[in-house]
Parts: sequence; C-alpha cells; structure tokens
Amino acid sequence: MFLNMLNDRESKDFLELASIAMNINGTIKESEKAVFQTYRMETGLEDYKVIGKAYNQLVTGFQASTKKVKKAIIIELAGVLDADENVDENEQKWIEKLGSEWGFRDSEIRKMVRWVEDFNDLLKEGYEYINGR
Repeated sequence: MFLNMLNDRESKDFLELASIAMNINGTIKESEKAVFQTYRMETGLEDYKVIGKAYNQLVTGFQASTKKVKKAIIIELAGVLDADENVDENEQKWIEKLGSEWGFRDSEIRKMVRWVEDFNDLLKEGYEYINGR
C-alpha cells in the first residue's frame, strides 16, 4: 500500500525485515506468505531472494531514511504480523522494539498497528458484504 515510497535499497531491506517478522514465532503461516508475495509485487521485486541480512544491519540501514518511510515500513510490517488476524505479544514486542530503535514512541507504534488491524477488519468486512455473507 505504501511501499511505493521506498527506493530500491529500502525495498530490498524491507523484504528482509518482513522475512524476519514472519519468523518471529518460529513458523511462517500461509497467510504471511501471501502478504509477503504482495510485498514483492508492490515493490517490483517479484524474484527477490531473501539473503538473511541481520536485524541490526537492517535497523541501522534505515536510520538515514525519512520518518515518512519508517512509518510506512512499520505500517506494512504490521500488515504481515496481522496476516493471521492476530498480532500476538511476541510480534507486538518486536515491532515496538523496531519502532523504538527508529525513534518512535510506543504509543505511536501501537496506533499504527491498531490502524492496520482496523483496516484489515474493514477490508474483510467489505469482502464479506460484497460476497453476500
């Protein structure tokens, strides 16, 4: 949704971060894989292979990015965390740590995650309405 704000390096590093986010609980769900594939398409990196960059390297790499880009990344990462319709405690701690390392307050991060959860709920409701359920 907001990945068009990222340059090529940021897009690749975002996919690396998204890969880490999907692995927080040790298993990658099909819903997370589907969201990750949409990220690849949105960034134009359909064939990108995750190389396993270290979390700290990625966090540092984004320090030079604008605040707007960092917000977009947090919102998009919340999307993959909410792919199974639940951002659990480990996922919440992870994204709060990331946001904190980029200078965001916990309340800002929680607000962005809540927005994504609400957006996903509304989207699901819209599809149910359209499909007559």
